[in-house]
Amino acid sequence: MATTYIFFSLLGCLLLGIAYAFALYRWQTRLNKTLLIFLFGLRTITVATIAFLLFAPPFKTISKTTEKPIIILAQDNSASIALSEPASFKTETYIRQLRLLEKTLSKDYEVKSLSFGMNVKQGLNFKFDERLSNLSLVFKMIDNEFANRNIGADILASDGIYNQGGNPIYESKNLKAPVYTVALGDSVPKKDILISNVNYNNIAYLDNQFQIEVGVEAYQSGGAVSKLSVSDQSGILFSRPVNISSEEYRVTVPLTLSARRKGIQRYSINLSAVSNELSVLNNSQTIFVEVIDGRQNVLIIANSPHPDVSAFRQSIEINKNYKVLVAFADKVTDNQIEKAGLVILHQLPSVNNAAQKILKQVEGKPTLFVLGAQSNTNIFSSSQNLLNLSSSGSTQEALARIQPDFYGFTISENTKIKLRNFSPLISPYGNYGLKNPGTIAFVQQIGKVVTNTPLLVFGEDQKRRVGVLAGEGIWRWRLEDFLESNNHEAVNELLSKTVQYLSSRDDKRKFRVYPAKNSFDEDEHIILNAELYNDAFELLNTPDVGVSVKNKEGKSYSFLFSRSGNAYLLDAGILPAGEYDFSAKTKLGSKNYNAAGKFIIRQEQAEFQQTTANHQMLFALAVQHGGQMIYPGQLSRLAEMIKADENVKTVVYEDRKYVDLINYKIIFFLLLALLSTEWFSRKRNGEV
Repeated sequence: MATTYIFFSLLGCLLLGIAYAFALYRWQTRLNKTLLIFLFGLRTITVATIAFLLFAPPFKTISKTTEKPIIILAQDNSASIALSEPASFKTETYIRQLRLLEKTLSKDYEVKSLSFGMNVKQGLNFKFDERLSNLSLVFKMIDNEFANRNIGADILASDGIYNQGGNPIYESKNLKAPVYTVALGDSVPKKDILISNVNYNNIAYLDNQFQIEVGVEAYQSGGAVSKLSVSDQSGILFSRPVNISSEEYRVTVPLTLSARRKGIQRYSINLSAVSNELSVLNNSQTIFVEVIDGRQNVLIIANSPHPDVSAFRQSIEINKNYKVLVAFADKVTDNQIEKAGLVILHQLPSVNNAAQKILKQVEGKPTLFVLGAQSNTNIFSSSQNLLNLSSSGSTQEALARIQPDFYGFTISENTKIKLRNFSPLISPYGNYGLKNPGTIAFVQQIGKVVTNTPLLVFGEDQKRRVGVLAGEGIWRWRLEDFLESNNHEAVNELLSKTVQYLSSRDDKRKFRVYPAKNSFDEDEHIILNAELYNDAFELLNTPDVGVSVKNKEGKSYSFLFSRSGNAYLLDAGILPAGEYDFSAKTKLGSKNYNAAGKFIIRQEQAEFQQTTANHQMLFALAVQHGGQMIYPGQLSRLAEMIKADENVKTVVYEDRKYVDLINYKIIFFLLLALLSTEWFSRKRNGEV
């Protein structure tokens, strides 16, 4: 049917072209016959072609593209490869054979070569110096970058040891091509002793003792004796022998150290070497502990015994930076108030105790007032400049509703959800009003009505921070929190952050430089922040800020901060592991400003903690994906294994589509040539 239509279309267009040419040239008498026939033919073809372009149906075109199978060749470049090599393994021979395999496969396939450790990089790398192994990154990269591609096979050369990322067996579940694993390393344990793990707190308090637990492991070392020692800059602090009683030995050694100096302290933990052990690199670890000059004292002064008092104490003491003392109004001493960094007045002043002396003593100290049925609201209102409360002494139940525009501190979404469902607090009934600008964290919901009455509010009063919790019954929240979640995390978070917010001291320095964190991991970018304030304490970043970073060996690195918003930011890149001091300086007007600090970079030793290859995992990975596990000596057979797999084929893609002839540019130029030839011929013979 389509062929018949095209035939009659061509015939009709040709007749139209002849008719047009006849009408144009029938009266031409001055042209010779040969030229006339030539011009007649040109015009006929031109008109017929244009007419056919207007009426011709689309033509179906078919294009074919071929895609060779892609072979992913991934080489493990982590340090554990070089650490534990079988006696028969020769690194140079293996490298030569793997490159030969890459060249052989490239003749028939498209080979993508990768190296991996902490990250995945293009090309083969045989330095074996990566500090971490993340096998799952290889599979994620294949899944992301080669989705819907013709992957013929994945070749993974590794010792099977991974210390970062997920389990490769599960992370590779999306792979559709067979996986061939090359089992490197030695799966037979060798003689070695090592520090497998150190458990410790990053923070200790000056003149206090703190605990460290050192995990010791030994393989094929039965009967040997080593010595475990811990030292700091002053010398050895702890030492004891470790008698290895079996070929596979594990023990955890607890020890207690004293925090003698303030600041970041370095402790070196070492196991003395035994004869003929595999490596001594895993015999030592360095830890850093920040020693803080004492904890901040929080004093809770209560009008009378109340379960809220215990609730506050338990939640605040979760944070080790705070030491909580509880005293009753009639027994609190002047010395206790003097030492307090934050005071919590629970239902003080009360109807039975005006607490005038206490209120006088806490002036200038951050204070949290907790109101309840026993509170004397008149004296309370006159004792601070944040909140005024007129009450007859009656109470009401008030649910807590979080204000969305509260930014004094952050509360996790989980805690926000829980707070909405907690039971109401017992709040004094009356008229509430802010005396001075304040920040409302919670408002009261009475029944189903959400009011503007503050339940938890913060503000400034005579250069101190003041908070008011207008309700008692926090102890019920702790019970409900435990009933729902089997923990007290929501209430602990709320109260500890409230105390932290009230007790935090404003930093009045006009030039501040501080690291993003005190302790960085090796191979992690070092980030420093800087802030500069003018006399009105407005943040600005007009002048340049330079910083010098120096390690303990005296090597110095100089940087210039970049401007970020109204502040400064420095990405110092990756620096070697160790302790660093930094000093920054800038100049604003005629004033010079300086700031200093320190940070540490922990050496990553995960690759030295496990030295026995995990060939079982490599075998399971290959079987799961229909491949095979081979050893380095069998590399020459791998190309034939892949060729023998019938599923590894070149894929041909066929693209079919309909195209209008008028879209072809060559037809335009053909018509232009025909018309131009006709015009020039007529022009030459004087017919135009």
